[in-house]
Amino acid sequence: MSTGRKSGNRTSSREQSTKIAFCGLIVGVAVVLMLAGGIIPIATYCTPMLAGILLLPILLEFGQKAALTAFAATALISLILGIDKEASFFFLFLGYYPIVKWQLDRRIRSKPLRLLAKLGIYNLSVVAMYALLGLVLNMEAIVAEFSGMGTSLLIAFVVLFNICMLMYDRLLMPLVFLYANRIRPKLRFLRQ
Repeated sequence: MSTGRKSGNRTSSREQSTKIAFCGLIVGVAVVLMLAGGIIPIATYCTPMLAGILLLPILLEFGQKAALTAFAATALISLILGIDKEASFFFLFLGYYPIVKWQLDRRIRSKPLRLLAKLGIYNLSVVAMYALLGLVLNMEAIVAEFSGMGTSLLIAFVVLFNICMLMYDRLLMPLVFLYANRIRPKLRFLRQ
């Protein structure tokens, strides 16, 4: 009886170790991506989206709780170490989107309502982020950047941002299939 219990404990311990190692590896790669994004100016919006995509394997292998924990770890480390604070805040306010996308798609059956919910999440998150950056943290450079844009350019920026986020949303499902069909079978250590 005690041998069976020990064997069960070893299996459980091995599963936990594998989960922690896999999540730690993904968080490490996401943080490196976020840090490297600070070197390239245009990467302010690209690296947070790519880092969010990296959360998909954790979501698929270990569930929403593990993915949200990995998101929080990546966001915190990026905020502390990141060169590009705007990219770090962008990840903090929208990096969780690949995790909640599945809840939206599952719970809201009506396509127009689901689209409105997604657009609402994008826009409210970005408005909250820039309000925090501009007003609370007093980052004058960001306030000056948006003030100098003018109304028409600001509207164009918002429209293009929403188009990019909808394209990002569309890209997530093929990436899930790619992971499930091509990459996951090669990760045998996850199922030992």
